Amino acid sequence: MLRKAEWEKANNDNEWSFVGDKKDFHFSLVQQNVDAFFQEESIYFVTDRHKSKEISKESAAREVHAAHNNQDITLCSKYFKRFIVFSYIGIAKQGVYHS
Repeated sequence: MLRKAEWEKANNDNEWSFVGDKKDFHFSLVQQNVDAFFQEESIYFVTDRHKSKEISKESAAREVHAAHNNQDITLCSKYFKRFIVFSYIGIAKQGVYHS
């Protein structure tokens, strides 16, 4: 589904935008984006195709910050239609899968 997602363009006409690394992670920017992008109150936190967990939307920025320094993370909606992908290097992109 990620391969077929339509990725939104960031300010610089690129899909990726800087969200910070472990030292300068932009908590409020990430949380505001998660709150605006996802409609559900709980979302999935995915680290690979076999490891995921349901988290509250309000804890998303803390969860990403705690884990993203050494792995890529995807936040997705309950029906796997909306995604925010965080790269371990401190960038993120978001998109929607239209079936």
